Amino acid sequence: MIRSSLLITWVLLFSSLILTTAVQGEQTASGLYIAAHNAMKPNIYTNIDSMLVYQKGQLISGKYYGKYTDKTSHRTHSTFKSINALITLIAMDQGLLLADETVMSLLSRFGNQTDPDVRKKRIKVKHLLNMTSGISCDEAPGSDGPNHEWGVDEGPQPLQYSMDIKMASEPGAEWHYCSANSFMLAATVSAALERANRENIFDFADKYLMGPLDIKSYRFTKSPNGRFLNGQGNSHFLPEDLAKFGLLLLNKGQWGNNRVISEQAISQIYDANQIINWSFTDLIEGQSNIKTSYSNQWYQTIFEMTESKVSVVHSWGNGGQFIFVVPELDAVVVFTGSNQGNFYKQKQPFDIMHKYVLPELMKAHNN
Repeated sequence: MIRSSLLITWVLLFSSLILTTAVQGEQTASGLYIAAHNAMKPNIYTNIDSMLVYQKGQLISGKYYGKYTDKTSHRTHSTFKSINALITLIAMDQGLLLADETVMSLLSRFGNQTDPDVRKKRIKVKHLLNMTSGISCDEAPGSDGPNHEWGVDEGPQPLQYSMDIKMASEPGAEWHYCSANSFMLAATVSAALERANRENIFDFADKYLMGPLDIKSYRFTKSPNGRFLNGQGNSHFLPEDLAKFGLLLLNKGQWGNNRVISEQAISQIYDANQIINWSFTDLIEGQSNIKTSYSNQWYQTIFEMTESKVSVVHSWGNGGQFIFVVPELDAVVVFTGSNQGNFYKQKQPFDIMHKYVLPELMKAHNN
């Protein structure tokens, strides 16, 4: 009887452990998180590579799919634009450049403005941060262009290429998604660092952002000459390290006892008032197609839940790379994916958030 009771107890404990911890360092909570993970298996959701859920600073659900594990670095695509913005905000906190500072005079250290349009000289740091530079470029999904991604991502001289893009409107007048803005933003930080006789942008980012967050396994992508950070995207990070950027936002720029970014700078991200011309929730059943807002290379989307609305600040990268920050629920959620070029499938994480993750987070928050 004693052996039998011990065996039953051991089986129950082991079964409980299986429900809460999976292989390769993964962790799965009960309830809707299990339902969400199970939905990946029968291909209800396809090419999701990871989903990590944090609440109150703790990983409460984590899962990797297919060939991906917690040791696999993932290409971030344009989610790095949001990280690049954090690097920029740190530089601004240190007084290296100002939001209202014009950028072409700074960039003249590295290239020449060949376009005689005087409007280009009025482009400021804040315009690059908010995708309102006025250059003739629109790379948003479904847009008619012009698209300059090749020249910025693959061209031999991405900075000069970006500086040569014609103007379409007055800086600050219109929002248009364009990778050249993010590339020039990083180059502007490089110019400001050089002006101040400081370290290069790679060492600066490592010292003031990656280091304080204890992020070690990452790889920046650079311009062909190795001089410029590709601020528009494609650097590689572990999903758990992507979550650290979300947690930094959630904690308003504070990391433990260390102030990494000023609370004032973080508040600019949360105070998104630039309504953009596309939606991430339009494919979710029952949603009213609320447009997304934008500020400092971060998006803000509102989820309409059964009894309330939940505002979420997030990044977006081609393929389905997302960092979600949910301040009112004290939560951060990270998705990585391999749905490159398919914007419809890239929106799958928003359905998962609405159907599974947010209800579970709300329940835990209210208990």
